Amino acid sequence: MKKRLPNLLSFIRLGLAPVMVTVAWLTGSHVAFLIVLGLALLTDALDGFLARRWGVESDLGRRLDSWGDYVVTFAAVVGIWRLWPAVMREEWPWFVTTLAGCFAIVAYGLVGWRRVLGYHTWLAKGMMIVTPMTVIVLLAGWSAGPFHCAVGLQVLCGIEELAIAILLPGYSGHMPSLWHAWRHRRRTV
Repeated sequence: MKKRLPNLLSFIRLGLAPVMVTVAWLTGSHVAFLIVLGLALLTDALDGFLARRWGVESDLGRRLDSWGDYVVTFAAVVGIWRLWPAVMREEWPWFVTTLAGCFAIVAYGLVGWRRVLGYHTWLAKGMMIVTPMTVIVLLAGWSAGPFHCAVGLQVLCGIEELAIAILLPGYSGHMPSLWHAWRHRRRTV
């Protein structure tokens, strides 16, 4: 069971994405939506942590984790659009920018390699912690500033991942940073 639990958590996160959209669309409940989003984010925090702690990391696990991140991000934006339309009207350029930063590597991988590339960089991991917190601040009506800063970091994250993809054509796997990718390339060339 230990070996399968991290991947099971990623599958659960993938399943929670349509639940988030359904809750937002059919119930209109802000609280229920945020609870489902919170559960999805919790599975994201636990899957990689447990895989590393138990020594059961795998390519499948990394792919599931990446797909879960992308699907939950998209579902969260759809839910926010439905439940907080005033916020979305005001902040739509920032949401579009964060989606572009998040999905640029997906598009590049699909066009160039016919697969989704995922590097699990330190910056990407940090973004999965910072962004939800700044979105909560935004949705609570406190301030858009932290969210705007997070979007700027998301763009940097996207640029870093594209640079890694250019530096290591076709590679997909754990790559903590562009510096690590550069070192990896120097060792393998």
